[in-house]
Amino acid sequence: MAPYSSNHHSSPKNAAMYRCSKTSAQVYRRLSRNFLCSLAGVISLLLLSFSAQADLRLNGSSIYTDLGKDQFVASLFLETAQKEAHIIETMKSEKRMELRVLNNYSMRRWVNMWMQSISINNSRETFSESAQQLIALMQAPKSAPQTGDIIEYISTPKGGTSMIFNGTELISGLSTDVFDLLLRTWIGAIPPSTSFKEELLGTQINSRVQGLVSNTQPSDARIALVASWVAPAPTIAETEPTISKTKPKNDIAITKPTIPAVVPEEQAPAQVALQAGSAASNSSADSAAKIAPTGESATAEEAPANSEDDDIADFNVAEALAQRDYTPGVVQEIYKHISYPSRAVTKKQEGTVRIAVTIDRHGELVGLVTTQESGYASLDKAALRAVEKAAPFDARPEEMKTQLFELSIPITFRLQ
Repeated sequence: MAPYSSNHHSSPKNAAMYRCSKTSAQVYRRLSRNFLCSLAGVISLLLLSFSAQADLRLNGSSIYTDLGKDQFVASLFLETAQKEAHIIETMKSEKRMELRVLNNYSMRRWVNMWMQSISINNSRETFSESAQQLIALMQAPKSAPQTGDIIEYISTPKGGTSMIFNGTELISGLSTDVFDLLLRTWIGAIPPSTSFKEELLGTQINSRVQGLVSNTQPSDARIALVASWVAPAPTIAETEPTISKTKPKNDIAITKPTIPAVVPEEQAPAQVALQAGSAASNSSADSAAKIAPTGESATAEEAPANSEDDDIADFNVAEALAQRDYTPGVVQEIYKHISYPSRAVTKKQEGTVRIAVTIDRHGELVGLVTTQESGYASLDKAALRAVEKAAPFDARPEEMKTQLFELSIPITFRLQ
């Protein structure tokens, strides 16, 4: 008897079915191979991405506090741990600054926080060279940061500076100099406070950071909102253009904004730590959200979502340069009038006082408040007295458009 296989294919019908089955199996194997190759490619890309991210290690984290409340957790990631600020600034490797927002901001307050601190931690030449790109970075978000948001500024030798907001890249390809401007506000000569800088450098540990990091995540709604900022615009059906038969009465001329001439380079900021008997202190900038009479302490006040001052579309290079030139002058004038209280020296009292200063267009002091106390009344009063003695300040440049200029200055008293 012939084998079963011979009988199975003996008829033309069975032979055709066999050939069809064999062809289907070959197609299936080919498709499977293509799918597996594609899947392997995707997995490889993901692994490369994760490995690149994994190469960065946490250098240090700190909590930025103002107006009596935690504002955001700041974390610095580097390829290799480093405790020296000047070495970090010169490292030609990938770096990342991460902010986990703990309190609502208005857009104007958020931008002022960065611009004022950048002004007193960078030379005018360095600032002006990257001013246009810096403004583009600040204007990339379409609304102000809110509680739970995660914002990342990343610098790579080849890719330059980029910004990721709740997982969505909003802008990229900027100069690495832009990242350096931001980085110096954290670890430069005039950081928000001495402890803030030391915690980012890893020389001190803040035990509260881990809990805040774990509990700070953006909502699904915020993630979707940010993603919509860069989503392609919907396709609009083409329609016949309507051509006006009347000629417009007036032509509109478009002119470029005038940028003020460069002024001579200012001197470097004063020594950060205020030594006993010295008139120098460290200072940084952030916009105060609430101004109270002299000597009162401000309480935290969250910025409402979509507040009216969120629009910074008109913020330009001319205003940025004017603010950069004016801010260090105010800070330096306050430096000159700070003295370490003798009684505090005897008792070895140290601490950081944050004060919010409000100046009108003429340079008059119209608001002064303590937004963060040092824990010692004598140090708090010494900081307030320095501002009162320094006032009035120079009149503000016309390019600074706001009616009131708000500046938050941390003054660190530290014995050496």
